[in-house]
Amino acid sequence: MDTLQIELATTQRRKKLVNAFAVALGQILTLVITLAFGLSMVEGTWALVYIVAWLVATSSLYFRYSRPILVLVLVVVSLLVTIPAQYPAVGSWWAAPVMVYHLVRYFSRPVRIGIFVVALLASVVGGFVFARPFLVYNPSSFEFYATALTAAFICAAIVTIAWFFGDSRRLRENRHRALIERNRQLEHEREQERALAALDERARIAREMHDIVAHSLSVIIAQADGARYAAAAQQAGSGAGASAQNEPVELAALGTISEAARSSLQQMRTLLGVLRTDKGTTVEPLPALHNVPQLVEQTQKLGIPVRFSTVSGVEEKLPQGADLTIYRIVQEALTNVAKHCPGTPLVTVTISEGKQTLDIDITNLPQAEPTQPLPGARRGLLGMRERVDMYHGTLHYGRLADGSFRVFAQIPFVP
Repeated sequence: MDTLQIELATTQRRKKLVNAFAVALGQILTLVITLAFGLSMVEGTWALVYIVAWLVATSSLYFRYSRPILVLVLVVVSLLVTIPAQYPAVGSWWAAPVMVYHLVRYFSRPVRIGIFVVALLASVVGGFVFARPFLVYNPSSFEFYATALTAAFICAAIVTIAWFFGDSRRLRENRHRALIERNRQLEHEREQERALAALDERARIAREMHDIVAHSLSVIIAQADGARYAAAAQQAGSGAGASAQNEPVELAALGTISEAARSSLQQMRTLLGVLRTDKGTTVEPLPALHNVPQLVEQTQKLGIPVRFSTVSGVEEKLPQGADLTIYRIVQEALTNVAKHCPGTPLVTVTISEGKQTLDIDITNLPQAEPTQPLPGARRGLLGMRERVDMYHGTLHYGRLADGSFRVFAQIPFVP
């Protein structure tokens, strides 16, 4: 169950509890009014009609969420049956604005407009019905019309307030649902971005590994062919030539190595054609550990102070291609500093030799005035993780207690 479904289920449970409590409270209050005032003004059968109408109109409100049309009919009928009485709808009148609020909150725009018009007309009629007893006790037409208009105004004000409260609640709920749905979509998009970033980074690593492996295979081919030709020339010079069928095992093995390397190189080039998405891209030398000072210099030109220290003579101890990984780690860390913490007072880049690893430590101090960081999909950190895992190394990154951000990686040396 996702966040939206949980939120909707919680809202439904809350609605049921609030609905039951509100209707029960209204029934208790209006029952007291009906017993105290309404029944004292009527006698005989009308007393029973009052009680039944009150019970039907108010009790039906418990089901207005599940059966709104049925509840509306019951409320209207309960109010209409008391019109012939001298004082109609004494205890059940409040069910009408409650239904106006409910229908405006959950029904479509044409229904909401229709409800508003009908409620205003019913308010005018209700005002005159309420003022009817004044024709009996005080036949003055002025008193009757003044009372009728006052009652109509009060009824219209009540249903108008109920209508606007319902419409306002509807708008808030729609905005809330839209925000929940938007958050769910954004979370889904972030998950897709992370997945695509991982695939993109793996493809880029594969392209770079192609260049590394292709170089190694080219060396193998050159060495195998060179050794083979040298051995053949030596045999020819000594007069001990051999036919293809009697070729020495060593030369045959060198030929097999050369052919296997050529086949592997061709397969790697085919794979590169699949991985590359930009046609016509020029092939440039891959950066390595000795290019890190250039990265530092570029960052310093951006106005970011960088303190850099490194070691020399460790390239031979690293696995093949690991110096490219080190370069990419430093590059991504410095890029993140420029994006998310451009006002840092100092960035420290340290490349040091451990017991069995080469340690890369990049730490930037917090800036004096925090700025809004640029949004990102954390692709750089994912790329670091992919590269370090390729050499069975370790990577740690995060914010320190003093607010600094640190990236620390370890690349094991070749045993």
